[in-house]
Amino acid sequence: MTAKKVGEFTVTPVSDGVLYSNHDVILGVDKDESARLTGVPYGQPLPLDVNSFLIRHDGKLILSDAGTGQALQPVQKNLGKLPANLRAAGAPPEAIDIIMLTHLHSDHSMGLIDEQGRPVFPKAEILIHEVEAAFWLDRKLQPNDTDRIVANSNKQRAVLAPYRDRIRRIKDGPVLPGITATMRPGHTPGHTNWLIESGGERLLIWGDIVHLAAVQLARPEARLIYDVDTDLAAATRAKVLEWAASEKITVAGAHIRYPGFGKVTK
Repeated sequence: MTAKKVGEFTVTPVSDGVLYSNHDVILGVDKDESARLTGVPYGQPLPLDVNSFLIRHDGKLILSDAGTGQALQPVQKNLGKLPANLRAAGAPPEAIDIIMLTHLHSDHSMGLIDEQGRPVFPKAEILIHEVEAAFWLDRKLQPNDTDRIVANSNKQRAVLAPYRDRIRRIKDGPVLPGITATMRPGHTPGHTNWLIESGGERLLIWGDIVHLAAVQLARPEARLIYDVDTDLAAATRAKVLEWAASEKITVAGAHIRYPGFGKVTK
């Protein structure tokens, strides 16, 4: 595990495993081009690393995203490894103080509960942007909602039920000492980035701004079928990539190849 120092913070990538998808989830880039960019022939499984980030600061253990748990089993056999890898990093799930969720999708939140629906992180406070929580947890489902939105809404309400009394809905701005939240919508309505700043150093945990670096850095207009608003997701990605490149900031991505750190250049 390759830890990165950010001033007084130590950020350690922790893998939940690898999710296997396919080229058909990519929109706006033809299949020959996506195959060329990824080096994976069309029709072959397309690997997506699933990373969480363990943040140590001021005696606290903070986790960005909670992995998949058993939600995608048995189809996705290479996932659900976060609890074991946290223990290997010296931070067992029972010791985690705070979990910052970039957004409420299965590969980021379903690891909050075990197969019996019990909380995996029994003392953790959950931070979610208020816009994200309102969309997935509060909103009355509508007749024109897609099947994907209906299914995910039901999943997220179930997975967060055991944490009901430990959820803190946050707004844009400082949320913890040295950590600032910024909503970056499109992939989901309240998709959130976490900026860590300390000692003149910065690290941006950007969640799902980029799923497939080989495709979406070369073709930022490429969207995924999982985006709630594909046009807004593409516009947000372009904005964040421009900012990250101009600021020469280190980024940490949930789906960048493990360990998930990188820098964006034009």
